[in-house]
Amino acid sequence: MAAAIGWGGMQTYEATRAESRADDLQAELSTAHAVNAGLEQMAYYYGSQMRRLSAALEAREASRAIDDKSIAAARAAARQLERDNASTADWAGRPVPDDAAQWLRALREQSGDASQ
Repeated sequence: MAAAIGWGGMQTYEATRAESRADDLQAELSTAHAVNAGLEQMAYYYGSQMRRLSAALEAREASRAIDDKSIAAARAAARQLERDNASTADWAGRPVPDDAAQWLRALREQSGDASQ
């Protein structure tokens, strides 16, 4: 009889441990679900930020392409004017005055475009 009681006690202890372990695993699973939900929200946020930045860069590049075409057209018109007009060609062939060159450099530095 003592063996049966001992065996029953052992079974009760094992069942209690199993329930406790199941509760621990359920808590871990709940935590994992919460972390997963947070990570999904972060992924969605950063994905939308990337899409927004990508759209802004595409718009900037489109604007820059238009500006590049405008600059190219103005340069072509200036070259054509130099070819067609002798006094313009004479003026365009003169060296740029130092003060004007310095003023242009200062403008570029102020605008953040020191590459040209």
